[in-house]
This record gives sequence, C-alpha cells and structure tokens, in this order.
Amino acid sequence: MANTGVQTASGARTGEQFLEGLDHSGREIWLRGERITHPLQHPELRAAARSMAKVFDLQHEHADEMLMPSPDDSSLSVNVTHVIPRTREDLVRRRRAFELVATLSGGMMGRTPDYLNVTFACFAGRSDVWTRRGNEQGAANLVAYQAQMRDRDLSTTHALMNPQVDRTKPEAEQAMGQVSLHKVADTEQGIVVRGARMLATLAPFADELLIYPGSDIRPQDGRYALAFAIPIATTGLRFICRDSYSKQRDPYDYPLSSRFDEMDAVVIFDDVEIPRERVFLDGDTVGYSEVITDTGWRGHIMHQAFTRAYVKLCFALGLGHVIANTTGVVRFDHIQEKLGQIWAMCELARSALVAAEAEAKLDAGGVMYPDDRPFIALRGEMPKWLPRANEYIQLIGGGGFMATPSKADLEGPLREQIDLYFQAAGADAERRIRLFRLAWDFLGSELGGRGELYERFYLSDSWRMTALAYNIADKSFPESLVEQFLRD
Repeated sequence: MANTGVQTASGARTGEQFLEGLDHSGREIWLRGERITHPLQHPELRAAARSMAKVFDLQHEHADEMLMPSPDDSSLSVNVTHVIPRTREDLVRRRRAFELVATLSGGMMGRTPDYLNVTFACFAGRSDVWTRRGNEQGAANLVAYQAQMRDRDLSTTHALMNPQVDRTKPEAEQAMGQVSLHKVADTEQGIVVRGARMLATLAPFADELLIYPGSDIRPQDGRYALAFAIPIATTGLRFICRDSYSKQRDPYDYPLSSRFDEMDAVVIFDDVEIPRERVFLDGDTVGYSEVITDTGWRGHIMHQAFTRAYVKLCFALGLGHVIANTTGVVRFDHIQEKLGQIWAMCELARSALVAAEAEAKLDAGGVMYPDDRPFIALRGEMPKWLPRANEYIQLIGGGGFMATPSKADLEGPLREQIDLYFQAAGADAERRIRLFRLAWDFLGSELGGRGELYERFYLSDSWRMTALAYNIADKSFPESLVEQFLRD
C-alpha cells in the first residue's frame, strides 16, 4: 500500500522544515549498493540536501518577491512559482522567482522544485483538457493534488521517459513490454503499476514522485498511458542512483560539486499500488498526448527552464570575464571576441524571456500563456550555446586549469613558494587558485561533465528541436517576400 503522505497544509516551508520532511524510513534510495532512507545520513548526499534547504529558506529571505497568499487560504503564504498566471505581471513575477532560485547555484541545479511547481500549475489551470473523454475524476484529482502540492510546499521529482532498451521498437514492445512503466491491475483502492522510468533528478531530496506523459504513445498501448503522484516513501518504489559527484572533498577544492549534485536516478515500480485519488490519467492514449500539447505545458516549462539557463550563461560569462582579467589575457581581441560571444548568448536569452512575456496572451482556459516562439527558437539553440560557452572558457583559461594546487597544498609547507609562483597579474595566488578550481568544477569535473550532457538533452536533442522549430514556424511572411518577385 502507498503512504499517501497527507499532512496539514503549512504554506511555504523553511529549509529546516524541508529537511525534517525527508525523514522517512520507508524510502528506498540506492547508491552504490547501499540503501539510504535520509540524505542527511549519507556523506555524498548531505551537502546537496543542505543546498536544497537553502532554496526553501530563500523564499522567506525574498518573501516580497517569492511568496503570495494561497488562493484557497489567504492565511497561508505559498511560493509564487505555483501561480496559475492570469496576467503578464504574473509571468514577470514568476520569472523573478525562477531567477532567484537559479542564482543560488549559478544555474547548476536544473530540477529545483520550481520546475514541477510550474508544470502542475499549468496542468491545473487547464483542467478542462484533463476532463476530456470522461476523465472528470482524474482532472479533479489533479486539481486537488496541485493545491496540496502548493499549500504543503512539496519538493517533487518526476520521471518522464521509459528506459533505453531497444529504440528500434515501440516502448510497449521493448523487452516484451515488461520494462516500461505500465498498469498490471485494478484494485478496490486504485491501480497497481510495474516497470521503470528515468530520469528522476532530485529523487533523494524529494517528497513525492510525479508521473505524467513524456513521449508519444500508440492507441493500443493504453496500459502505458498513466499520470499520477506518489510519495517517495511508498512500498515497492525504489530509486537506483548514478555515482555521486559530491565526494568527501573540501568545498574549497570543489565548490560546485560539493554542494550542487542534484542526483539522477532510475525509478523501479515493483507492483506499486497507486491510490485512486492520486491517479490523473489511466488508459486514455489520446489524452496522454493532449495534456502536453493542449495545456500549454511546453511554453510554461520553457519559461522556467530558460530563465535557469540564462542564469547559467551569465555565470559562464562571469567566469570567463574574471579569468581573463585575472591573467591579463583580456587585452587580446580574440579573448574579447569569445567573451562577447558568451555575452551575446546571455542577451539573446534575456531578450527571448522578455519578448515571450510581452507577447503573452490568455489561452482558451483563461491562463496567461507566454509567446512560445522565442522559446521554440531557444529550445534548439540553448543546447548548443551552453557547451559552446564551456569551450570558450576553456580557451580563455588554457593550461591554467591544470595548474591548480589544492587547499592542502596551501596549508602545507610549500605555501611561500605557491604564493610566489601561482600569483597572477590581477590576483594573489590563493584567489587565482580558487578561481581556476571553481571554473574547472564548472567545466571539467564529474559534475561539469554531467552538466554539459544535461544541457544537451534535458529538453530533447537540439537537432530535433531545431527541425521542429522550422516545421511549426509561420513562414507566410518570409515566403511572401520571395513570391513578390516570382509574379508576372
């Protein structure tokens, strides 16, 4: 049976309350063969858990910008990223909250709770899409859950894709249909599901797991057409993590990976019972596609995603700028050109966000929908820009990334020589070492490598998105410019 985790709504939580909420013995988080029930109990998860706690504290530190009254109980203050936007001002305020959260990690954490807050707010705002073909109860369940998610300030993870087994076959036919998440039974209390999903980023630091459509599905594959929410501490639900990139190393030497490894995991459902009131979609293969295409999910989630990516580009620009000035290479025009390229990426991303908000319109459900044309353009370009920014920083820093003693060296008997031989034109040895270690953690550490792969694929691969952008673009004006010269 699932632990439905019903608790009294408390509004926006503090970091301490968030960490207390993760203390459940029923969790099955597996890391290198060890079962972990609380991230604070494991040295390679503890620091990221505390970083997540800072995300929750942040909303109280910036309460004027990040909190609003709950629509259901004005005595509760809730995070503004749960808002169902009705005005352009709602979009602008929501973006500011995204930016504050992203700034905390320099954009390194891509799946902070605001990501799924936005997703379920847009789903609830268009509950009419979920009611189609007799799914009124599923839609009501979703609206009730979104309110609970908002007023309890839940930290959530999701898993959208089925495991990679044999991509030459439909998901329902891979490994005889037994690997992909699917329903195996109905019970008096709900449904029973089995199979696996990926990639549950933030799983060790989440209260609940959300399942909703992530890919197309065939009409005959109804048992795979599912959407629901379930507490992490549910019998039969387990998460197998990749290696942690937060080793037991000093934050001085690894200032990013020691704090911001949000972790990724494959989710296994071993005959997990989902309570009926937690099921949002069950078997409707048409609805499985429509809740993504017709709720405005893509535009709203790209609003969050590209705000976070914009902050990360700004972080990259800052690294390149400070390195260039520290070592004196900023005087070379080819270095200025590289920094100018990163700045251009930042400015185009910022401009796209502003344009999307300025051209926003109310959709059929009365929800303010950001103009998604700038986002569709960014969806193809951002996966190219961020790796390119990394390359520029590598070229700006050069061999300096290999000349970085550790904190232990600075505290050892060679400190006098390190101070002499590792100084820079614009900094003493310690500042230079700290700067280059920070940049290397951004670029070349395990976390840096994971980050680049994440940026390439977290909103699908760029070539497909660029091709899609062309296919769905309004080409009438460009075509008319040509046609005017082809007439008699």
